[in-house]
Amino acid sequence: MNTIELEYDIVVVGGGTGGPMAAVKAKEKNPKLRVLLLDKANVKRSGAISMGMDGLNNAVIPGHATPEQYTKEITVANDGIVDQKGVFAYAANSFAMIEELDKWGIKFEKDETGDYSVRKVHHLGSYVLPMPEGHHMKRVLYRQLKRARVEITNRVVGTRLLTGPGGEVAGVMGFDCRTADFYVIKA
Repeated sequence: MNTIELEYDIVVVGGGTGGPMAAVKAKEKNPKLRVLLLDKANVKRSGAISMGMDGLNNAVIPGHATPEQYTKEITVANDGIVDQKGVFAYAANSFAMIEELDKWGIKFEKDETGDYSVRKVHHLGSYVLPMPEGHHMKRVLYRQLKRARVEITNRVVGTRLLTGPGGEVAGVMGFDCRTADFYVIKA
């Protein structure tokens, strides 16, 4: 077993959907940053989305639904036990993310006019946006990681966050699940 010490500007733990998005966004914000994506599996096939998905069940598309409608719908569906500010923030920003994913190559179902073909399954608005080729989601995210020049370390399980003198996160420790090498990654 070896100890491997690395240092980056930013370390993102988790290669599902959120991790790659965070890593790409960090590089877009500042391309000079050294960004590492750490995943316990292989980022090409990790996370709940690795087998694909057939649609977004929470797409707030202008003309079909509003952030206010979506927030009310989710609040009622969860008996009021939600962070309404968080739900509203998600809803207010979801369309921009859908447009970005569309530009990256995620195929969403569209109608004959080229508008997103949203389905109604909820009471107040239409939020379901089919993705006929959702099984390509991880492939598209991986392509964006490579385009952004995010460095990737697969098969390392993060086990502990490193903290600085003020309690701020300053890195992560973990081990390679195949070789048992120990990693200390400072950020």
